[in-house]
Amino acid sequence: MEQFRYKRCFNKALIWALSAVILIYRNRDSITYPIFMAITLGILAWDCRSMGKSLIRDFEGKININLFYCIALMLLAIDKCLTASVDLQFGNGLGILLLFVCLLLKVYCAQEAKEVTDQLLKMVMVLLVPLQNLEKPFRDRIVARKENMEGPAELSEGKKKIRSVLLGLLIAVPLLAVILALLSSADLIFGNMIEDIFDSIELPELSYDYVGVPLKLVLAYIAFYCWTACLPAEVFPEKKEGKRFDAVVSITFNSLIAFVYLIFSGIQFVYLVGKMELPGGYTYAEYAHEGFYQLLAVTILNLVLVSFCKKHFADNKVLKVILTVITLCTYVMIASSALRMFLYVGVYGLSHLRVYVLWLLVVLVVWTTLLTVSIYKDGIPFFRIITVFVTIWYLVLAFSFPDKWIVAYDLQLEKVPDHFIIYETYLDAAPVIMEDGTLWDKYCSYHRNDLEIYKENNILQHIREFNFSEDSAYDLIDKNHTRHEYEDEREYENRMW
Repeated sequence: MEQFRYKRCFNKALIWALSAVILIYRNRDSITYPIFMAITLGILAWDCRSMGKSLIRDFEGKININLFYCIALMLLAIDKCLTASVDLQFGNGLGILLLFVCLLLKVYCAQEAKEVTDQLLKMVMVLLVPLQNLEKPFRDRIVARKENMEGPAELSEGKKKIRSVLLGLLIAVPLLAVILALLSSADLIFGNMIEDIFDSIELPELSYDYVGVPLKLVLAYIAFYCWTACLPAEVFPEKKEGKRFDAVVSITFNSLIAFVYLIFSGIQFVYLVGKMELPGGYTYAEYAHEGFYQLLAVTILNLVLVSFCKKHFADNKVLKVILTVITLCTYVMIASSALRMFLYVGVYGLSHLRVYVLWLLVVLVVWTTLLTVSIYKDGIPFFRIITVFVTIWYLVLAFSFPDKWIVAYDLQLEKVPDHFIIYETYLDAAPVIMEDGTLWDKYCSYHRNDLEIYKENNILQHIREFNFSEDSAYDLIDKNHTRHEYEDEREYENRMW
């Protein structure tokens, strides 16, 4: 058993670990990330084939949710090399982690819970599998080696050849060092060529990477080996439905909560929709901003409350009606939150946080709708629906490059300070700032040091760490500096004449 498992998983885990070190070690926002993701999905497909199944099809040959996970993972990886936004890079990374774990759970355990909390618990268990089986790769290696001690002679000859090649390389390194040094001093052109070659190779820092690279290699190998070797044998137990509490308890406290929400919802219509007179000293922008985050927190609390009551209290018609009232009031709170934010944005402009909050409000609308339906209908695949929607909705946000339209909107407002646009936006917005022109020179001056550091990278760094948005922005900034230097030079020549 150990020998079969080792033969199936060793090469795949080693290739994946080497790919992780070469392509994404300290390099999570470049063109190498989609390559790494394609290799990852290819290895998973290879492993599935070795077990007699398909990565994207079920046992009946029908395409399943795994295809969506694979497409989403590739799109998130592609966006990593298209944007320079730190926020989106974090979102892409988090999305890749969550979807990758969902894919592992579906491929190797054929499990996907309907409830979000149940699925999250299973996902945590998947992440803990390597920690629970740290010794598995090494123990399988020892057992497989013992079983192959009396293997065919051809295998021993192959090992001898590999050892001979390694010995030859060890002998060649010091000899080449001496020969190259002598030839470089003998011929200036050859010496300059060798010097340029070594200058283009940047060795990792001794203080960090000489520890980090082997550590990442070992940890990545262990993690992938344990996932592919141990997950097929894992059976995560389905959470049994516990005893439900008396519905009267839920009806009592939810009735009081629903009554307060009805009064609050009425006030929202009166002051925000009806635009009645506010208390003295308040502007609508201040009123809108003041209670936004508290209202958002109450909205999320409502959703958690309805989910808990639906799951842990006995079915009751009166309780269903009260929970429905709470969800309808939640719609009002979401609408009020959105209107408050739009009023505030209309005066003070957009920011990353305000855009992400508006994005979240749309997610809350979908979540509320699913909860409302689930009050009257059981068996809704809540996790799958919300996962598919959130993934697609996030991809829409990510590929719209929000920095561009945030800056485009803010440039039209007088109250947005210049320093916000210059200092607090990412390089994705560079083309928009250049097209507007009013702050372009200041923006280029601010990024001048970053440009010089970027230009100092050698060819290998440029290839490995290439990011489309970053490269495009620095190219525009460099052209602006070149133009100013040319204009200064012409002005100097004119003065001399």
